[in-house]
Amino acid sequence: MGVFQNVLKAQIFGLLISTAAFGVVSPDFPQKGFSTLNGGTTGGEGKSVVTVDNVSDLKSYAKNGNKIIYVKPGNYMGTIEVGSNVTIYGYQGAVIEQPSSGSAMKLSGSNNVIIRNLEFKGVGAKDDDDEDCLQVNHESKNIWIDHVSVYDGHDGNLDITNGSDFVTISWTKFSYTSKSSNHQFSNLIGSSKTKTTDRNKLNVTFHHSWWADGVKERMPRVRFGHVHVANNLFDSKDGSYCVRAAIESNIRIENNVFINQKKALDLYTSDGEITAAELINNYTESTGGLTSKGTAFTPTYSLSLTDVSTKDNAYALRDSIKLYAGPTLPDPGSNQEVTKPASSSSEPASSSSSVKQSSSSSVKQSSSSSAIASSSSSAPESVATLTKKGSGSKTQTVEQGSAIQPFYYIISGATGATVTGLPQGIEGVEKGLEFHISGTVSETAEPKEYKWTVSTTGGSNSASVTGSITVTKKPSTDVPASSSAVEEPLSSSSKEDVPPIDVPDSPASSNSQSTEVPESSASSGSDIMDDITAIGHIVYSGYHIEVSNRTVEIQGGKGMSFALLDMQGKLIQRGNLYSQNHRLALPHSGSFIVKINNKIHKINVK
Repeated sequence: MGVFQNVLKAQIFGLLISTAAFGVVSPDFPQKGFSTLNGGTTGGEGKSVVTVDNVSDLKSYAKNGNKIIYVKPGNYMGTIEVGSNVTIYGYQGAVIEQPSSGSAMKLSGSNNVIIRNLEFKGVGAKDDDDEDCLQVNHESKNIWIDHVSVYDGHDGNLDITNGSDFVTISWTKFSYTSKSSNHQFSNLIGSSKTKTTDRNKLNVTFHHSWWADGVKERMPRVRFGHVHVANNLFDSKDGSYCVRAAIESNIRIENNVFINQKKALDLYTSDGEITAAELINNYTESTGGLTSKGTAFTPTYSLSLTDVSTKDNAYALRDSIKLYAGPTLPDPGSNQEVTKPASSSSEPASSSSSVKQSSSSSVKQSSSSSAIASSSSSAPESVATLTKKGSGSKTQTVEQGSAIQPFYYIISGATGATVTGLPQGIEGVEKGLEFHISGTVSETAEPKEYKWTVSTTGGSNSASVTGSITVTKKPSTDVPASSSAVEEPLSSSSKEDVPPIDVPDSPASSNSQSTEVPESSASSGSDIMDDITAIGHIVYSGYHIEVSNRTVEIQGGKGMSFALLDMQGKLIQRGNLYSQNHRLALPHSGSFIVKINNKIHKINVK
């Protein structure tokens, strides 16, 4: 076995057995949308903090309210009834399950609630009379649901009904799996055409959310409500329509990305006249249903939007949503380096018309873990700042031919950023108002310390940060770089006694390091991987993998599990393969690990 394979196996063994390898880093954008009005939504800010690890405590604290509740990893069977003045924030791996009858979590007449970083698992959609997986009902007001995933809801995934108001849904993924046999209708706003008491209520914002595979309809369907659908992704392979406008609905649908959808907008007039349903500055690719009706409302809150007028911009937003939608926030107590206070506007700027900022949308800054729960910030937008995110250090040492641990900065008070001083092979890329630094150092890069500087551009003033990447000479004992795009998998003799490797469900601290295993351990006769393949194309154990540019397509693997990681062990995405042709978008060039069931593959992309 070659030295390269031994070392790589040792590295992967370390990253797979260490929970530290799975610390996720996600942009923690501040609260926006309708939930900032009517006095604002602060959840349990200023209340006492509790951490729960069992469903009995979760049910009790959630129902009583007036708390910040942190939910440890594990599965919690609902129904979880939520009171008022409460924040519920999950660690990585916290799952709220829907029982066979009833909701996973229910807000009924609740006020001032924040729900973040949780997975909501339904029992499977069926066309019978039951409840939604996550339910906002009976005049619940000032609700912020952020960075959650909701799938396989019995009746719906997440419905907002019966006079509920001032709701924001952000960075949320909706989907259905093979557990759902029919009625894959995700989101209903307004329960009935006869519910005229919903007039002037049901003010809802959906932004940076993703309607993924399995969703057929209601993304959302709206009656009576004022609904702002902005900067979202629609790419379900199973959809019949996306947004449906029904009786007296007023819907502003702007700067979204619709890819291969039969109908972006369905105008449903059978139940009564539609007030307005306006498509504004969206990106549509092979998509029908592009006829607007009337002029939609203009929000009275500030929401700067990513421009999607070009394919590159639209795909950048698509990739960002796929990477960060769902429970991808840091665990409570995780520390993130900030060069200066971030401004309250982290989203990329838009050319759309400006809207007034409500003074009620400001939220007081909390300290440590409660700041995660409320995600607020108070610095003025006019001051240019760079806020560091990501697990990679701004000071790193790497060998020639190795990838750095990526990191990025959120830009505020400016329109962009530039970088100077990076070694060959490492690049800085703008993604909206994020500036990402990543890549693999060239084999021919001169071994030395490279001092780099990132500076903002386009603001009334500028901010800059510095760091260094020290490149060391690659040892002569390493396997030379090959001109072939495909490495040979490990021999069958090295696979005979391979124990299974499971991706841990437990979370990791975002500032922990992977456990390293000495080279001798990796070559001591008990190999920990089934294969390592740097692939352009491979057929293995019944499934077929192809890599094209920055897309990995897995064919024939329906029902299998997958995990996508970078070479430092940071989890990028995981889940199940719900279709026979499942695509994974890689965030940048370089090397990655794809795990399918218990098989490990190394992928290199330029």
